[in-house]
Amino acid sequence: MQRDVSRDTSEARLSNGLKVLLREDWTAPIATFWVWYRVGSRNEIPGKTGISHWVEHMQFKGTPRLGKGQIFGDVSRVGGTLNALTSQDWTAYFETVPADQLDLALAIESDRMQNSMFDPEEVESERTVILSERQGAENNPGYALYEEVTAAAFHAHPYRHMVIGYEADLKSMSRGDLYAHYRRFYQPNNAFIVAVGAFDTDGLVQRLENAFGDIPCGDVVAGALGVTEPPQLGERRVLLRKPSGAPHLRMAFHAPAANDLDFVPLLVVEAVLSGASPMGFGGGGAMGRSSRLYRSLVASGLARSAESDMSISIDPNLFQIGVTALPGGELAAIEDVLDHELDRLRTEAVSADELSRALRQLEAQLVYSTEGVTNQAYWRGQWDIVDDWRRAETLANEIRDVCAEDVQRVAVRYFSSERRTVGWLEPSSEGSAGVSSRSRITSAGFPRIFAWGLDGPHESRGGTAGEFQRTVLSNGIPVLGQDRPGSRSITMRVRVPAGAVIELPTEGGLAHLTSRALLRGSHGQSFEEISIRTDKLGSSISIDAGREFVETRVRCLQDDFGEMARLLAQTLVEPDFPSEEVEKVAAEQLGAIAESDNDTRATAERLLRRAVYPAPNPLGRRILGDVASVKDFNRNSVAAYHDREFSAAGVSIAVVGGFGGFDRAVGVIADAVGSWAGSQTSKMRTANRFSLVNDTVVDHSKTIPGKSQADIAAGIATVARGHPDYYALDIANLIFGRLGLMGRLGSEIRDRQGLAYYAFSQIEPRVDGSLWIARAGVDPANIERAVAALGGEIKRLRAELVSENELNDAKAYSVGALPLALESHDGVASTLLSIEQFGLGLDFLARYPKIIGQITREQVQEAVVKYLDPGRLAVGTAKPS
Repeated sequence: MQRDVSRDTSEARLSNGLKVLLREDWTAPIATFWVWYRVGSRNEIPGKTGISHWVEHMQFKGTPRLGKGQIFGDVSRVGGTLNALTSQDWTAYFETVPADQLDLALAIESDRMQNSMFDPEEVESERTVILSERQGAENNPGYALYEEVTAAAFHAHPYRHMVIGYEADLKSMSRGDLYAHYRRFYQPNNAFIVAVGAFDTDGLVQRLENAFGDIPCGDVVAGALGVTEPPQLGERRVLLRKPSGAPHLRMAFHAPAANDLDFVPLLVVEAVLSGASPMGFGGGGAMGRSSRLYRSLVASGLARSAESDMSISIDPNLFQIGVTALPGGELAAIEDVLDHELDRLRTEAVSADELSRALRQLEAQLVYSTEGVTNQAYWRGQWDIVDDWRRAETLANEIRDVCAEDVQRVAVRYFSSERRTVGWLEPSSEGSAGVSSRSRITSAGFPRIFAWGLDGPHESRGGTAGEFQRTVLSNGIPVLGQDRPGSRSITMRVRVPAGAVIELPTEGGLAHLTSRALLRGSHGQSFEEISIRTDKLGSSISIDAGREFVETRVRCLQDDFGEMARLLAQTLVEPDFPSEEVEKVAAEQLGAIAESDNDTRATAERLLRRAVYPAPNPLGRRILGDVASVKDFNRNSVAAYHDREFSAAGVSIAVVGGFGGFDRAVGVIADAVGSWAGSQTSKMRTANRFSLVNDTVVDHSKTIPGKSQADIAAGIATVARGHPDYYALDIANLIFGRLGLMGRLGSEIRDRQGLAYYAFSQIEPRVDGSLWIARAGVDPANIERAVAALGGEIKRLRAELVSENELNDAKAYSVGALPLALESHDGVASTLLSIEQFGLGLDFLARYPKIIGQITREQVQEAVVKYLDPGRLAVGTAKPS
């Protein structure tokens, strides 16, 4: 074995040549294990598109040692998470587990690297699932435009088709095709391992040798495709007409590979245009409100959203700009604005201040990408695919070296009209969908997503996270936190009890509008001034209204915590609500309502919630509201709602990160919000407003034009989070629709019958009563079978005791998953707020194993009989018309 250590990451070679990258991180007692294969849709030939993604699905169907479904079961049993992802350039499999269970991941991945079986019956079952997955993507209006624009932009390179593949290919590929693809690409010579977490590097290298060292290295797979995309000689255009809630525009330019010297300057261009994008697996900060596209398109009131994206890939790919207009928006006007902004980049050097903001945002996103072991492993693996893993650790220096001249140079080189493809999607009525183009267009892949996947005591070392702590400010606000020495970033969440359930019957959508308008000016600062400042710091503030709470999140580097805490306090306590800004936010909300009405999944859930909670119960109301109410709101409406509902009463705060001691963080927060007064009036939560709950079978259905997949949501109102039966019901839900590959529900609907791409259940806990929901996405022809299967599984849980193995697996998962929930700063902050909301106490995580361990099979059955009555099941279905 050969070893090389660069900074904190070690590289080794096993005896068969398999490369491994190892990085110790003792922040939490967990570890993540990734196996990367250098194969993706880039390696597919005509007639076999989508084969890499399909092979990924088959890797969960079993080996001679691992039975069907066992991989999910084994990982769930120890409280771990797992997934697999296929992109244009790679396929990756990972498990994130308690560190003392890392050998389980080694055993799984070494086995399926060489022994997956590809049973013919399983191939056919998965064919239905993957076709359903494609149908689900087609339900997104932006999918079709992305597909057509990408296909038009590429004439020769396989980047022109995307990961999911063509429907015709998915229907025609055989088991032999899949197995041959697997045998060719799944071998040590075409793979590498990345592991990050609480382990000893030397010991893990030896364990890896024992697990993987005897696997034959295999034939060398050529990295180069031998395909070069010919130069684009003129602009290409696509016009697509289909049902949609809003018009869409997409513009794509040919751009260099990740190892090209122009790649990093184009990352800076992306940050200038729309803000720096998240770089980690779990996402980073939401930035860019001071960016050129946001200011010229969104802040101006022309569009609901605007973003740009620079692909990180092996071969030259695309730099894309996507804009979602407001309903009725003019795409020609939007394209004119884009042309103007791109021309500015080509003809004018970016200012020193603008460049500084872009560089700071990129620096911050790189810091955020190191939060959590899963993030770290993903980022290093991604870079080793496209170039070299060391660039994950040197990219910050490359970014700092970019100057204004570099930005202008690459804008001139790549943003020419001859190198671009422009696509418009114009909403149409049912029956008028069609596509026209100056060139002959064929279907491609999926909308822009990086990849497509499957939706105990431990030794401690230096650098570990601190204990949970809690204090109460002088104005009654509780502050909970965890110091994480060594972290350069901080996350703070503030929860205000001013969500949609507080609204009066005539105020549907007002909580959402108020929360979104908070950032549009406060304490005498304009929206633009606030946006420039947060972007300059590489920080972000997000504010969203939920059913019960308005929740805010701040993400920043540690040096900027004080300023960001003060800015958030001003936003919450002293908003100005400029009339013109409130009008813009209301227009965006109306656009979101239109898009929601065009979304089958959102529609199914809306139908379900109103069925479970009939009017006037506010729990059945859509958070966005409806057109009739939102169109009449104005500055006075949001100001009155804020005055009435926003006070220190009921607020809770959680802060996590490298702030140098909990007392120091509390001091910063106290300075920011300590003078925020409590409310003189109680929140308008009267029992009779929540008491009306459905107690009979209800089935609501709606058709939406232009769709290919149906979505189902079924649910029942059930017990409060604090009820003694809640834990038994939670275990029942795990067994029903969560454990392994979506529990019994997933096993029956997705795996055995092949009816759905997704099927799962969950409990939404509340202090005054919870909601149990099961969801599935199915072919429209399978709606009745899927609903019947769902009801059948409920009846089986009521009639029969769960098995000892199921109960033990659910208990083990519940306890083992605790460390994983604490992997990221945001995960800890969310956990702390839940502990506060439900009065669980800071020792809850220590007590939880005993609580779960005492649950019996009989208690699980009793909870299901009491609270999951098929005679009260409400069902919402949204399907193609």
